[in-house]
Amino acid sequence: MTLRQLLHIPATTEKPLIAVPLMLGPTGKLTPFAQKLQAQNPDIVEWRADYIADDFSQAVVWQQVKAGAQAELNQKNVSTMTEAKMLAEIDNAKQEFLANWPMMNQQVIKELTAAVFNSVGEFPVLLTYRTQSQGGKGEMSPVEVATFLTFALQSGYPFAAVDIEYTMPEELRAKVITTARQQQVPVILSYHDMNQTPDDLHAQLVDMARSDIDVIKLAVMPQNDNDVDRLLSATRAFSESQDKPLITMSMGQLGEKTRIIGYQFGSELTFAALDGTPISAPGQISISELLQAWQ
Repeated sequence: MTLRQLLHIPATTEKPLIAVPLMLGPTGKLTPFAQKLQAQNPDIVEWRADYIADDFSQAVVWQQVKAGAQAELNQKNVSTMTEAKMLAEIDNAKQEFLANWPMMNQQVIKELTAAVFNSVGEFPVLLTYRTQSQGGKGEMSPVEVATFLTFALQSGYPFAAVDIEYTMPEELRAKVITTARQQQVPVILSYHDMNQTPDDLHAQLVDMARSDIDVIKLAVMPQNDNDVDRLLSATRAFSESQDKPLITMSMGQLGEKTRIIGYQFGSELTFAALDGTPISAPGQISISELLQAWQ
């Protein structure tokens, strides 16, 4: 099965699928992104949730609640004893907050997900959370990441696929995969190396293929042109011997060509930024640059 078939995206060209990143934080405006999306018409929107999820984490929300209570206290003219009592009440309120947090967190994630789907319309949405070590912005713990992905998948909105990092602890990865299966959402298993191109790329791909997932994604950083060629060779070797859809890229300026010609070696999707929007990874190009290169 091809990636197009898996994601139910009609084939109108022999070129790979194009995914564009949505990287808006809490103050970002979805409407301009949606307008560019309609005008440039890619195949998939990759929601990079790491750009917004951390702003609604348990620690951040509690600090906001606590700061509000502290500000209200500071406005009152009370005795030292009364102030100490009120501060103790704030600490007691934290226990209630923590008890209610799972329900609050689920609702917040549902509202974030709703905002994305209501803005992008009919475009398929790929759910992704990338930590800083994986080239993203996120700082949440593996447990928090798994919880976010799980709640987003359970939000009732039809994700086209979910991206799970290979380095996520196995028990957490299994939890997200189980939820994705329950929601009938395909799973992409990703491996990112932001520093180098590992020696045996084919072995890495084969090992990932043993997991209960639908698609494999590999993104590595080249140090020289030979690293780029090795990535393309491993892509071809794997795609000719395995039946799971594959997405690969060599990052940075050195690896830019893999985003353009990778499909000739078996990579079924490439990432490009909407014109006038930031890139989400080193070496990523715009849709206009990609389409021009394909002419």
